[in-house]
Amino acid sequence: MLSRTGRVESRSPLSTAIRIRSLEHPESVEEGFSQNVSPSGVRLIVKGWWMPNEPVRVESPPDVFRSRAWVVYCQSMPAGDFAVGLRLLVRQSRWSQEGGIGSLL
Repeated sequence: MLSRTGRVESRSPLSTAIRIRSLEHPESVEEGFSQNVSPSGVRLIVKGWWMPNEPVRVESPPDVFRSRAWVVYCQSMPAGDFAVGLRLLVRQSRWSQEGGIGSLL
């Protein structure tokens, strides 16, 4: 069932370190923090702009979990940061604050 926002899945607040790396431009790497998560995606806050539809590799915490994802959107934030929405290639059934993305509770 769709929520008021049009989303099928609910989001949960979670702040954990996440690194993203462009698969098209391997030199483009950035670290940020998640703002909220769902089984198929994550919204993170970073310093730089990311192109929608760009394929990326997601790591969280860095060098522990790895997954491919796609940039869904990139929005500028008032403080000069950017909010990036990622759609994960592999759904994550659970999230945990201690282990980051993909860690089972």
